[in-house]
Amino acid sequence: MADITAQKGQVNEAESVMDAYNYEQPHFRTLLYLTDFSPCSDAALTWAVSVAKANGAKIYALHVVIPDALVFLAPGSPGVVLDMHEEWARGQMDRIESQLAEVVHETLIERGGDLWKVVESKLQQFKIDLVVLGTHGRTGLRKVLMGSAAERVLRHSPVPVMTVGPAVHNGGAHDGKFHRLLLATDFAEGSTETANYAISFAERNHSDLTLVHVCKANKRGSREKMKDLSIAEALYQLHEMVPGRDAIQLRPDALVECGDPGDRILDVAKRCGADLIVMGIHNSHRLFAATHMEISTAHEVVAHSMCPVLTVRPPIQQTQVA
Repeated sequence: MADITAQKGQVNEAESVMDAYNYEQPHFRTLLYLTDFSPCSDAALTWAVSVAKANGAKIYALHVVIPDALVFLAPGSPGVVLDMHEEWARGQMDRIESQLAEVVHETLIERGGDLWKVVESKLQQFKIDLVVLGTHGRTGLRKVLMGSAAERVLRHSPVPVMTVGPAVHNGGAHDGKFHRLLLATDFAEGSTETANYAISFAERNHSDLTLVHVCKANKRGSREKMKDLSIAEALYQLHEMVPGRDAIQLRPDALVECGDPGDRILDVAKRCGADLIVMGIHNSHRLFAATHMEISTAHEVVAHSMCPVLTVRPPIQQTQVA
């Protein structure tokens, strides 16, 4: 019973942030940039700055000092080790702050046992519109066993998360406006909200928009062509996502691909010259909750995408938690 009560509390807290965020009117006025001072975080910083400049947004740069097993194995008390880590972090944050000189910003160093709990509190405190973070894109057994701070934020954040993977070029030369969006969807629950967000985003930025749905290979692993009816239905649903949205710069292209979802999404992104991929995150409190394209597909896209990936989590429904 205690676990259920705690879970309900987490949902209510997330809902309070969602209520403040208007998914029909995408805007970036307050950005939360997460950093562990690694090269992948530094790469994400260039994108955070570009987006902030383009939108007149304020950046909150956050580093969380979290104790791990090595802290308790090291000589001396854990508090001393954490103090040393925090002192080092302040020196690193000075370096970050010098790169934020051209935008309104605030730097934060917090201690906590759980990264997501600290991030969640900042989302509410500063009414954050967008989270920006970098990831090394690690996959496989080590990823499953050790977990990923980036993935936890991506799974739980009630506001959009822009993830910058290792294959993404430096964002310093980017104008902070995204001109060619790719929306990947499998029509799962919540995909309509994600599509509305991507469409509104495209309208606001006068962007080209491409919609893609991937029909998976059959169970035997072959890539036989799907039935025409299935493809026709998918195309129909893609077109139905944007009825009467004439404000988009050009009528969106709708594509149906067959094969491995991750591979096909990445290939389409390359072909259409996408500078932002938009994907939905399914609402679930299970440890291995799926994204609209399955969590393994999300990992693959983020790990290999040559442009940032924006994940959008639709509003939580009360009926999901008993």
